[in-house]
Amino acid sequence: MNVGDFEYRRWSHFDMDAFVRQREPDFYRNTFVHYAYDMQRIDSFRYVLMYHIGGVYIDMDSACYRPLREFVTTLEALDPDAPYLALFPAEDAFGVQTDFIAATPGHPIYKQFISRLPLFHHYFLIHHITILLSAGPLFASFQERFFHQTDQQVVRILKNKVYITEFWKTNGGTWFGRDTLLILYIYYNSNRLLGYLKILAIWLAIFFIGIIIYRRWRSHCPKSLTKVGMA
Repeated sequence: MNVGDFEYRRWSHFDMDAFVRQREPDFYRNTFVHYAYDMQRIDSFRYVLMYHIGGVYIDMDSACYRPLREFVTTLEALDPDAPYLALFPAEDAFGVQTDFIAATPGHPIYKQFISRLPLFHHYFLIHHITILLSAGPLFASFQERFFHQTDQQVVRILKNKVYITEFWKTNGGTWFGRDTLLILYIYYNSNRLLGYLKILAIWLAIFFIGIIIYRRWRSHCPKSLTKVGMA
């Protein structure tokens, strides 16, 4: 569907490593090679790619129902005089997604991304949060939120309800760990778990009320028995 409109490039881990090493040597030496997870390198690579080359990046487990040229044309038509344009899909819960992004080369938002990556290079308690916050969608969401837009450097957000009708994705998640599965279970069963918590809270309330009543009864019981014995 998009044949002829774009030059395609599939990036291997070796390609990504070489690209970042060449284009951002300081970041590569001080941060990129020290990431604990491949997913962190993949996430940070796409920001370096967008800044230095631009174009459209899309994950291999995602695809578009319509020609990508239509999105690019629409993006350019909305701000025809802006030299720097960027597009992110909105995340349903919070922020933006990064499995599909588009930008003109040299967009300042990606310069900001690259400069802030070392500041977020930490282990955030669990594997899943570390991936998301060190270089993933949560990192991108915070950076987009605090980026200062002007008429010359524009960031457009594709609404989630539009994104899910124009793009499809398979069940990826090759980077998921056990903590991710637990988080997803809680997310998709939140109503059921909330019901269990309510039932547990009721039983605990009954239990503690019973203890209070029992203790009060015990505190009065010996006095009653003593009076009966003296009589």
